[in-house]
Amino acid sequence: DDPKLVHSMHIAKLQSDREYKKDYEKTKTKYHMPADMFHIIAAKKSQDVASNCNYRHMLHNYTYLPDAMSVALSKNMMNIQSDNMYKSDYNNWFKGIGWSPLGSLEMDKAKKAAQALDEHNYRQKPSKLKFTSVPDSIEMELAKINALQLNDKLYRSGGEKIKHKYTLPIDVPQFIQAKWNAYNLSDHCYKNNWKKSLAKGPHLKSDAIPIVAAKASRRIASDYKYKEAYEKEKGKHFGFRSL
Repeated sequence: DDPKLVHSMHIAKLQSDREYKKDYEKTKTKYHMPADMFHIIAAKKSQDVASNCNYRHMLHNYTYLPDAMSVALSKNMMNIQSDNMYKSDYNNWFKGIGWSPLGSLEMDKAKKAAQALDEHNYRQKPSKLKFTSVPDSIEMELAKINALQLNDKLYRSGGEKIKHKYTLPIDVPQFIQAKWNAYNLSDHCYKNNWKKSLAKGPHLKSDAIPIVAAKASRRIASDYKYKEAYEKEKGKHFGFRSL
């Protein structure tokens, strides 16, 4: 209720751009025009002319009886001119129904021609033909012998059996020489003695000169041995404090 505060709020509203444009924003999209103005009526008529509205009017309607002569005549003419009616018998009844004159001359000629051109019957296997031959005839025996002679598997069977069964005497010079060559070229044989010595380890005698020298050097370098005599004699000295 403070007059100064009310005055300040009123001044803020006057200076506010939002309050200034508030009424304008409410009425911005609202436009009022009388419906009977001259240019609105002219625009409506122009639109009707441009859109071809109300341009075509039905003059009157005809009513025919279903059994009128002209109606029956027009239906008959339409059926005559209709392509569907023209092909109805063919599509609905005759189409798909085949007729084969069995026993006619043309059918017999076609069968004979098919049999003559049949590749399956023309190229029959000899095994399917009905034929019986004598097993001990000269021709059969000759064919058997020829087949055995021309058989490559039988021809090489003897060689295949002895190919991997060759035995060489032990005392042949070439065999002995091959053994020594293999031994000389073998890396395993070359390193065999060295590997055995590694497995045994080093062998040194206890009275060897390097061992004795190493022990003496260790005693000399040992501080414990150096002070051992002193520690034993410690506390056992006899004498005068001052002479």
